[in-house]
Amino acid sequence: MSKVNLNANSVLRGGRLWSLLLGSLLTANASLVSAACVVDNDERIELNISPETQSWGDYNGNRLITASRVYKCEQDVGRYLMLSLGATQWSESTDVKDTYMFDTYEPPNCSINNSKSFAAYTPERTKANFSRQYKFIRSCFDLRVVDVGGAQIIAKEDQDFCKVERTSDGAVILRGDMCFLKIRAQSNFAVQPILKDKCADPEYLRSIGVQAQDIYANLNILTTGDDSGYSEDVDNIGSRAMHISITPNSKLLNLSENYGSSVPRFTTSYNINADWGDLKIHTDFENKTEIGLSFFVANMTNEKCLGGECSSSSNFTQPFVGQVELFKLSNGRPPKLVEEWWDGGLVPPNWQGFVKGIQYRVPDKVVEAGGRYRMVATFQDPTDDYAIFLNGLRQMLLRMYDVDGATVGIDTLPAISTLSTLGAIPGFNGTRVLNQNNQSVDLSETLKGLEEIIASTVWPPYYESICDNEKCTKFAKRKFHQRLVLEFTVEKPEIGDDEVKIKDVRMQKISPVFDSYPMQKSEFIKLQCGG
Repeated sequence: MSKVNLNANSVLRGGRLWSLLLGSLLTANASLVSAACVVDNDERIELNISPETQSWGDYNGNRLITASRVYKCEQDVGRYLMLSLGATQWSESTDVKDTYMFDTYEPPNCSINNSKSFAAYTPERTKANFSRQYKFIRSCFDLRVVDVGGAQIIAKEDQDFCKVERTSDGAVILRGDMCFLKIRAQSNFAVQPILKDKCADPEYLRSIGVQAQDIYANLNILTTGDDSGYSEDVDNIGSRAMHISITPNSKLLNLSENYGSSVPRFTTSYNINADWGDLKIHTDFENKTEIGLSFFVANMTNEKCLGGECSSSSNFTQPFVGQVELFKLSNGRPPKLVEEWWDGGLVPPNWQGFVKGIQYRVPDKVVEAGGRYRMVATFQDPTDDYAIFLNGLRQMLLRMYDVDGATVGIDTLPAISTLSTLGAIPGFNGTRVLNQNNQSVDLSETLKGLEEIIASTVWPPYYESICDNEKCTKFAKRKFHQRLVLEFTVEKPEIGDDEVKIKDVRMQKISPVFDSYPMQKSEFIKLQCGG
């Protein structure tokens, strides 16, 4: 059973647990409870706003946000439906993100150890980015709730954390951090986020301190024992991801080609700096091997301002994917290619942390105890590498599940769940359901979702240049923008342990833009947080 996860800083106030305030979290990938109320969600909410043209719509130009349905609540009669549109933030790794109902996100106090590419951990940008998300969500969205059956909606009109505007007996407009409605036997709610037109006005966005950027949120639907906001009796019964891309002014940042007001445009400057994260190898040394990579990355670059409007290419999610080659080294012989694949993921806006790879699985023995190996990760063109990566996921799924009608669970390929959770691109008809109830989904549906992503002509754009703040170079002039090299020796595992230990680790980084370093004895980057 999934409950609202309480932040470690939750405290008792007035004898009651301050359970939903001051930084309480909803984990994005928590399984949903088997509750009486049924929640039907449409696809994730995917919107683009162009302040330059003062227009907004989905990626097909439509200006209608569909509603979520909450019904069959007979067993929850007397409880309360709690609705909250919360801002989303990633932790120190892309495989963990949280939804905050209030502007209470505080980045961890961390330091970067063993890094030759990053001078410091800089959470201030991440905090500012989150606060702008929160301001936009609270200033620009209302929730319209209609009882489809026409029954009267019962709700206090002046709640502690919500203002309720009644438009009819069976319809209300909700504004606030969390709002409560009484559940009745005949309740049949339609919950619809409403975007205010003024939020496409650049003057209004400037007035609330919101920049052109990616906005991530979740519509959280819960049932509670009361409407106080302090109840510990809370069940998470549904959530719906939301992604809004606010396009920068074309005079401020370079944008992708203009195909008309109904087609979103994206920044074409790329700025992901990276180094090795960690390497985990599991094998039985006979017929199966699993290789788990991570990369420590930073999506942070300087802001540019024009006429009081500021933005940055790091205000937006960017793909980080490269070709990985594993070689076996032998004295007096050329390196022997053992395996190759594409690995990586998506990097959230104004963020530093670990991008987790795909847990690459091979039905074969790849490494041998005592062997010396070299791993090379080459990052060439972000858009092309990303397309190859998605096609590779498709082939790996087919190889792993080569029976028609096979199913795949959310934990099978972390990269897919990361893509779906991040919600940065349209067309997730197949992969989006990987997040629903942590259940298995049909392989054909997953492949359909991947193919729609691969076929997308909208995102990612073709990036023109890669930049380290003001230092830039054109992709067309370079064979790669970063190459990471790792050498290691495989140790003999402990009896009964399938995780391979490695030793004598050496690393190298080569880049025409970011700081490089020669091959040298190294340790993997670690984040030391807290204290």
